[in-house]
Amino acid sequence: MKRNYFWGSFLILAAAYLVVSQMGYLPKMGPFTLIFTVVCLAVLISSIPRLNFGGILFPLAFIGIMYDKQLGITAITPWTILLVALLGTIGFYLLFGRFRKKNCHWHKCHHKKISAYDTESWQEKGGTDSESVEGEFVAIRVSFSSVIRYITSTNLQTVNIEASFGSAEVYFDHAQIPSGNVTVNVDINFSGIQLYVPHNWQVINHVASSFGAVNEENKHTGELTGTLTLEGSNSFGGITITYI
Repeated sequence: MKRNYFWGSFLILAAAYLVVSQMGYLPKMGPFTLIFTVVCLAVLISSIPRLNFGGILFPLAFIGIMYDKQLGITAITPWTILLVALLGTIGFYLLFGRFRKKNCHWHKCHHKKISAYDTESWQEKGGTDSESVEGEFVAIRVSFSSVIRYITSTNLQTVNIEASFGSAEVYFDHAQIPSGNVTVNVDINFSGIQLYVPHNWQVINHVASSFGAVNEENKHTGELTGTLTLEGSNSFGGITITYI
C-alpha cells in the first residue's frame, strides 16, 4: 500500500509538471524524458533506506546522461558515467555490504528468523558451489560467485536468498511444506536467480523490482498442493521461476 502511494504521488506530480511546462510557466520537458526522470528519482529515493547502492548510483548516472548539457558534463557521458556507477556500486558493496546487511529494511523485517538459521549454509566461494540443505529455515548467500542448492527439508517454512553480483539455482522439488506455504525472502542486486518449484505449487509474487524482472516458465494450472510466497526486493537482477 505504501509503495502504491509513493508511485501514485510521483506520477501525479509528473503529470502536473507536464501540463504546467507545456503552458510555458516552467522549462519544457518531453513526456518520455519526464517519465524516465520520475522513474529514476523514485528508484533512487526508495533505494536509500535499504542502502541499495546500485539503485542509488545508476539512477543518478541516467539522470546525468539525460541532463548532461544542463549540468556541463557532456565530456563524461554516457559511458564514463555508467562505468563510474558500476565501479562505485561494486566498491560500496565490498566496503559496506556487511553494514547494509544489518541495517537494510529487508533484514530488519526478518532479523528474528535469520538468527535461527544454520549459518553454515551461507556460502561465499569462487566457482560454482553445489550442495543439499535442509531444516525449517534455510539461508543462501552468494557474492561474486555461483551456487546451486537442493532443498531437502521435511518441514520447510522460510528461505532467505541474498545475492550480489552472482547467480543461484535453488531446487524445491524435494522439499516438503506440511503447512502448505513457504515464504522465500529475496534481496537481489545485479544477480540472476533461478527457482525450480514443483509443478503443482502456486507462486505468489510480492517482490519489488527496480530495473529488474520476475518471470515464470512452464506454469501449471492443475490441482495445487502448496504455495510459495515470494517477498523482498530485486534491483538490476532477474528472477526466473521454473515449474518442474
